[in-house]
Amino acid sequence: MGTTLDSWTIMVPRHVWKLPWLPGKISFNCDFDPHSGCYRRYEMHTQADWAPAQVELSQQPDQEFHFQGFPDNETALVYLTHPLAGFYYRRNGKLGTYRVWHDRLDVRPAKLESAQFGLLSRMELVNEDGQQHPYSVLLQPINEFTIYLPPTAL
Repeated sequence: MGTTLDSWTIMVPRHVWKLPWLPGKISFNCDFDPHSGCYRRYEMHTQADWAPAQVELSQQPDQEFHFQGFPDNETALVYLTHPLAGFYYRRNGKLGTYRVWHDRLDVRPAKLESAQFGLLSRMELVNEDGQQHPYSVLLQPINEFTIYLPPTAL
């Protein structure tokens, strides 16, 4: 689908490598409690013509993982959070691939309070009611990751 990026550096991936990255203004309003390892408040707003979004989450220290369809939490977390090789359609219509890497994540479950993803609604992939019922919500306070560039055209 694409990525919204809040940086002037969007020009290189967008125009040189033809990545489907589009500009947007992204803001966070978060309050992280280092003692509990949870967010007291987590809000994200994206102002963008292509993919406007709003998300509000809550988190409690005693929340547990619920991964329906997986034999155990470890298997679910590998499938849901492990680095990957991705494929995408470049802005010129050709297929491209990229790789991402990060250390093992230490995610914690959270609860969705509200969500609006304009792109999903506009493409009729997930209506606004369906956006209120995600499979899972996982939060990672901070993590460094690497996107191997340039991507490759196939």
